[in-house]
Amino acid sequence: MPPNLLDNDDCLTPGFEALLTEVFACVAAGSFSVPELQAFVRACNDGEEMDEEEIGQMDSFDTDKKGRMTRQGFFEMMHLQTMARPEDSWADLTALGYDESLMPKSGRPGPSSESAPASRPADVRSDLDERLARTLQLEEDARAAAELASQLAMEDEQVWRWGNRLNIGSK
Repeated sequence: MPPNLLDNDDCLTPGFEALLTEVFACVAAGSFSVPELQAFVRACNDGEEMDEEEIGQMDSFDTDKKGRMTRQGFFEMMHLQTMARPEDSWADLTALGYDESLMPKSGRPGPSSESAPASRPADVRSDLDERLARTLQLEEDARAAAELASQLAMEDEQVWRWGNRLNIGSK
């Protein structure tokens, strides 16, 4: 059985808090936009996203003036999830490359209740960075493909209209 991520007062344990700090720093540049948060969620959940109701709950967590989730909001979200479904938080940690000791699976030093290094070990950090980058790249590729398909459809429509105006193809 994995150790608790919350202490006896239902507060984040120091090791879990240090790990979340590192994850936030790795993923967000000061705050999460909805697309960035969705990319994080997909990376942790085999491509599954938050639904509209869950996205709507983002407002209940600390956000900045632009509506982006702050580090405090991320902590609040993870705290709420851990209180309700600790197994989901452990699944997220496993997907991020951590084992039950809150250490990277590589065995290299990482966050623990005794010490919390300022940055995630390079192999774990780069794995998360790579997965998030792949997810974002796939989304960008899909958007670009959709835009190209739309442009091609418009060009085909224009060619068809000009062809009809010039009576090309009619006998």
